[in-house]
This record gives sequence, structure tokens and C-alpha cells, in this order.
Amino acid sequence: MADMPVIKNVKRDENVFELKPWKSIHKTITKPMVTGLGPSEIKESALSMGFAHITEPDVLGYPTHVHPFDQWVYLIGAEDFSEFDADVEFTLGDKVIQINYPCYIFIPKGTKHCPLVIKRVGKPFIFVDASITQEASVRPDTVSSTKRPTYQALNND
Repeated sequence: MADMPVIKNVKRDENVFELKPWKSIHKTITKPMVTGLGPSEIKESALSMGFAHITEPDVLGYPTHVHPFDQWVYLIGAEDFSEFDADVEFTLGDKVIQINYPCYIFIPKGTKHCPLVIKRVGKPFIFVDASITQEASVRPDTVSSTKRPTYQALNND
């Protein structure tokens, strides 16, 4: 798209990029955004993530669309992640979900979604958009255990 801003993060080390701020295409998002560009910056990385500070009502992601990759949207409080003081509607498939709590939304590849309608913002919140490239998001019909492994502290405590 011609009106999309160019994001230019700075490579600092083999697997470290300094996030450079950029201006959102949405006039209501006035604070700088940051986005990790995943495979376009680090070839082995399949994850891309963008972060925005939301302070007022708006409609994001319009019109309803689909992607050929999995996507996650996080809505969390800006000062305290657990405090979410906003009213949001999100279209996922054929449902419109009412959200007034901190959450994340999993959008499987090929699923119709959006718009994200931010109706009221009592306190600013953080919007996170995360996706995995199509090549990395091929999920098997049966998924192995999602139980997380037990980690041992490095200091052996």
C-alpha cells in the first residue's frame, strides 16, 4: 500500500534489532509504534510483532479480511497489564465478541476477522499484533502436548 509507513529497525547484533518508532496510519494512534519484522530482518525468525498505544476510540483492521497465516491480537492495560478499562468489539468468523477485559485472541489462518471496534477507552491500553509466516504456521491435525516443560534456574536454587 502506498500510504503504509516504512519501518526501518537497526541491526545491532546477529539476532538483535533496535526497534525504531514509526507513525501509525491511524490518526487516533498518536504515540510512536514499534514492530519487529521477523523473517524480513532475521531469516530464521518466523514471528512478527507490532505494538500500539491506544488512547481513544477507533476502528482498526477494517474491512473484514483473512490471512494465510496464524495471528494473535493482545489487548492489555498500558500501566498494569491486568487493568483493562475499555469497550471493544471484535469480529471473529461470524461472531462479534464484546471485550472489556485483558485478553488475547487467536485467529487461525484463513479465519475471517475484524474490524476491531474500539468503542470506549477509559484508560490507555496496549494493542499487540503477532503473526507467524505461512511456512511456519502449518499446524498438524493433532497437536502434541501443550504442557510447558519445567525449567531449572541457572543458579540451581
